[in-house]
Amino acid sequence: MAWVVKMTDSDGNVFWGSSPDHEGLRYAAYKPEYAEQFESKEAAEAVFYWFHQIRDLQKYNLVAVQF
Repeated sequence: MAWVVKMTDSDGNVFWGSSPDHEGLRYAAYKPEYAEQFESKEAAEAVFYWFHQIRDLQKYNLVAVQF
């Protein structure tokens, strides 16, 4: 089973962490099918740092969940 990054804002809206684009930027996807998939929880949690390096994504609470 794959792991993905679940992103929740302060209003409880849920998004999903995308794979990095050609510039290394990540985005909030609307469906978990569009999220980057990881082989382990640890691998998914390892990208939390990179998500929070992007100002627009700093507002999200991140958690690794099985997909």
